[in-house]
Amino acid sequence: MTERFADEESAFLIHRFLHSMEEPYKEVLNLRVFGELSFEKIGAIFGKSSGWARVTYYRAKKQIIEYMEAMENETDQL
Repeated sequence: MTERFADEESAFLIHRFLHSMEEPYKEVLNLRVFGELSFEKIGAIFGKSSGWARVTYYRAKKQIIEYMEAMENETDQL
């Protein structure tokens, strides 16, 4: 039960952070994760290369990881 709560809480924190992310990171991440589009298609949507889409996606993912680590560290300090 506590694991499920932790997963739900983590999902909520991620969605809250996604809502506040800057473009194009937010849209690229949404297109990749929720839209399940390839990097080639994402790049085409933005008029950029698949490499640009890939780099933008990984930078967005890194922002989320750093945010979650900061939240975890904040919780550990309480």
